[in-house]
Amino acid sequence: MNKGKENYQNIPLPDGLSDAVRKGIKKGKRHMEKKWIAAAGTLAAACVLGFVVLKALPADSLRTPTENDPASQARMADSQNGQTPEAAAYGLPEDASEDSAAPASMDDTSEAVPSMEGPAAEQTAPSSLRVTGTIAEISDDQILLKNEEEGAAYPEILLNLTEDTLILSAADCSEKALSDFAVGDTVYADVSPVMTRSLPPMTNAFTLFCEIPEDTAVPAYGTITDVSADEDGNLRVSTDQDLILNLTPDAPVLSLDGTETLSAAGLMAGDTILVRYSFMTMSIPAQTTPDEIRLVAQAPAVAAPDPADEGTAAAQDSAVSQDSSIRVSGAANEIAIEGIKNGQILLENDAEDAAYPQVLLNITEDTLILSAEDYSKKNLASIQVGEILYADISPAMTRSIPPMANAIAVFCDVQEDTAIPTYAQITDIQTSDDGQITIVTDQSLNLLPNESTKVLSLDGNSTLSVSDLTVGDTILARFQIMTASLPAQTNPEEIRIVAKAGDAQATAIQ
Repeated sequence: MNKGKENYQNIPLPDGLSDAVRKGIKKGKRHMEKKWIAAAGTLAAACVLGFVVLKALPADSLRTPTENDPASQARMADSQNGQTPEAAAYGLPEDASEDSAAPASMDDTSEAVPSMEGPAAEQTAPSSLRVTGTIAEISDDQILLKNEEEGAAYPEILLNLTEDTLILSAADCSEKALSDFAVGDTVYADVSPVMTRSLPPMTNAFTLFCEIPEDTAVPAYGTITDVSADEDGNLRVSTDQDLILNLTPDAPVLSLDGTETLSAAGLMAGDTILVRYSFMTMSIPAQTTPDEIRLVAQAPAVAAPDPADEGTAAAQDSAVSQDSSIRVSGAANEIAIEGIKNGQILLENDAEDAAYPQVLLNITEDTLILSAEDYSKKNLASIQVGEILYADISPAMTRSIPPMANAIAVFCDVQEDTAIPTYAQITDIQTSDDGQITIVTDQSLNLLPNESTKVLSLDGNSTLSVSDLTVGDTILARFQIMTASLPAQTNPEEIRIVAKAGDAQATAIQ
């Protein structure tokens, strides 16, 4: 017995085993500590949130969500025929069972898919995006912002500072200057959703906040989309940032510099505001009773349309949505097919700078599935798990994990030396004095066609000309290089017309 024990104890151990065991134990301890910390934090947050909701929100917002209660539904941005894009993509009957609500192969993401029951209030696409990080570089009119946190939507982003950029203290909204910033400072910024597709992306900054306090939320920047009042005169102000403000008639509303007291009753849709608050609910949209509102800019006066302008390029331009699609890419991790044309693709991108590490694509009968090589039409069954895909998706997406959105176009057969066509809508067509035509699109991309540029139908069977292009057309543009300016410019090799202005494919994504 002793001899066997001695032999057992003398068994040689593989090199590195001790280090691996210690690392495993250490990792396990960290994991358990995080679980206990997260549980305690969740319980504390729930208690604080419950107290704040009871104190801050009007009584009618403290109801139990029901099947037909819009406030209990997830955020969906553009409604179609009384349904959200996500609901339309599922096409579920009202009595659909839980098993039929999501594809069997998507069981791992079923908890993240929001309920499609009941009506969902129409939301306005946000006019700005909030980014945060530390300053890596500063120049006269640009700041390179870096965010090394896991899951950051923009690990790096280049901010253009213009004469309209508000540089403010997050503590009291006092005006600051670029000289008050230094490399390494933590800043918050509200930026334009229109940005270049360069690495890092570049965009214009609307606001830049410094002096970030530890115990106070950075003021929210947004545009008012709706103002309503109840019988007691209390105001409900909706913004384009999924934030609802519950105001009393004497709520503090000030001018931007804080020197002038304004009336809450004077707030109207289209006003740009800064909102200082202490707490907000975790609902979608979130709600808060603000500590203070500052008026950045009043809604611009909109002249009544001139009937004589109907059908002109300017009139068509006003009807075209800006940034009607978002480009994502990655490997098809899971594929679920529902019927002949509909289904879902779970796209995963492990790249460090990926804006969407995971996104769930709803494939509908309107989704274009094309070969990136020759634009030939494909179907969902031709896509394989693990295949690299590029997709143009609706900006209207759920806030689930992963987010879910309707796919407008999906490109497969992606080769290393193949330029992926850009999917866009034409917002303006300009002609210079020397005859050069500039086609402005909603993707921060200007196309400068030359004599070698081909204009074709989507299937390539019909040869067209640049003069056939009009504002509102949906196109695919193929090119090899573009400038790093904002907007970017390129001489396209080929333009294909996906849909003319007003056609089903064009209107479905607006």
